[in-house]
Amino acid sequence: MKLHKRGLSIVLLLAVFISVYLAVPCKVQAASKPALSKKTVSVTKGKTVTIKVRNAKKRVKWSSTNKKIAYVKKKTGKKRQKAVIKAKKKGTCYIKAKIGKKTLKCKVTVKNKGDVTVTPVSPDDGGTGLEDRVIRTRNLSNSSKDLTAGMKSYPPAYSAPDAAFINGTSSFSFNLFKETVKSERKTSAVTNILISPDSVMTALAMTENGAAGNTLSEMEYVLGGGISATGIPCARFNTYLSGLNRKLMGSDAFIYNVANSIWARENMVSPKTSFLQANKNYHDAEYYVAPFNDQTSADMNSWVFNKSRNMIDNIIGKLSEDSRMVLINTVAFEGVWAKQFEESRMKREDFTSGSGAKQSAMMLKDTGDYQYFTVNSGQAFVKSYRIGKKAGKIAFVGILPPKGESIDHFIAGLNGSSFISAWNSRKSAVINLSLPEFSYDYSTEMADSLNELGIREAFTDDADFSNMAIPTPETPGLKISKVLHKTHIEVYAKGTKAAAATAVVMEKAGAAFGTDIIELKFDRPFVYALVDADSGIPLFIGEVVSVG
Repeated sequence: MKLHKRGLSIVLLLAVFISVYLAVPCKVQAASKPALSKKTVSVTKGKTVTIKVRNAKKRVKWSSTNKKIAYVKKKTGKKRQKAVIKAKKKGTCYIKAKIGKKTLKCKVTVKNKGDVTVTPVSPDDGGTGLEDRVIRTRNLSNSSKDLTAGMKSYPPAYSAPDAAFINGTSSFSFNLFKETVKSERKTSAVTNILISPDSVMTALAMTENGAAGNTLSEMEYVLGGGISATGIPCARFNTYLSGLNRKLMGSDAFIYNVANSIWARENMVSPKTSFLQANKNYHDAEYYVAPFNDQTSADMNSWVFNKSRNMIDNIIGKLSEDSRMVLINTVAFEGVWAKQFEESRMKREDFTSGSGAKQSAMMLKDTGDYQYFTVNSGQAFVKSYRIGKKAGKIAFVGILPPKGESIDHFIAGLNGSSFISAWNSRKSAVINLSLPEFSYDYSTEMADSLNELGIREAFTDDADFSNMAIPTPETPGLKISKVLHKTHIEVYAKGTKAAAATAVVMEKAGAAFGTDIIELKFDRPFVYALVDADSGIPLFIGEVVSVG
């Protein structure tokens, strides 16, 4: 009996052993495919990084697509599965590992010392999911004095925009776009145009905070889309706009950076504290005082380059002798599609340009459920970018004009109110989509377009920006001389990158702010006092009869 039990135990143990033994090869086989330890790396010029092939069954053959950027310095391991990569020059290349017929690739980004590498995590981990890239920071010169630290910000409580703001800003956006297209067509029939109404409106909203009288009324009317006779009051417009920007900046699913700054010419203009404080509260505007020479232009461009995540550069040219202030806004967006296009379906196809020429384009393709609507007889689809846990949603809208209708004629018929109405009536539909990948830059000067929309006095010697600066003999008044606008866009399989910068250049106006300047020259004995500002009660009274 004991022997029988013992034999049974041995049989059971053998059964367990056999079952485990048979299961192990399945697990090993599933995990035995060769794979790189890293698919992307960032390394500083002159430094090294090690990558290896896991589960290498055969000898690994390493190579570089560009040995001038990075090369394989050393290979170690029984099957040469480890490689030390040396970075030589700034740029991007691929290190290839060939195992039999299979080739693995690691993207290598070489940066200079001091460059900042942004490494977004995957969408599943709460990041943007965009590829690694180097974000550089340019230092401003000491001649541009940053006085931002001396100001505290008191932002208004967030208030969801009302219908008047939504319809008004939408109307302004389309009006400005149409005027820009009309102006551009005078010199070029086929030009890719891109404007950022958010950037333009924010820059003009900052400027509006310094306007008064009829100049302010014109700006309120035009920025309000010309829908109501009185437009949108300045304070309400700034509150809604800044709230919208802050909401988008708070997203954890995409990058939406809005930055603002005010630059004043040293010893030539003295911005009012109330003007600076309003723009600090609404738009968190930085404040600089600079000599407005070539170095100042370079500093402004560096500021834009930094704030736009390196996508916008050289928007400011040489500043004129009459330039007194520059108000700058930048907007930068980077996001991945909620549902990405499959790269395997991408196909090169013909694209007919505005001039009728056939061009080859890489088409992004997808078939699935989309939001759909029609506007001005054009067909529109909505493709969302990834939404996170925090506030903020951004979507891409593509609008296809009716077949046979010119793009110019179609654009001329668009308006903000019809777009918002169509947007509100969108519905689900199955769409077989083909969308070309595209990337381009655009720049323009918007003074003429804004003038056509109704902002006129602000560009003349009669402009009233009395709430912006204190009158001086050197600067009796201010007017807008230029509204510079520059944009960048990339639409591709993973998502979208876009940036914009707007600079409102203020120069000396020929007239004062509607008041005479009284010249007081203290070149003889005088009396002075320190008083309580609320009551006027003197706290100190004195005299100066000699300065020797």
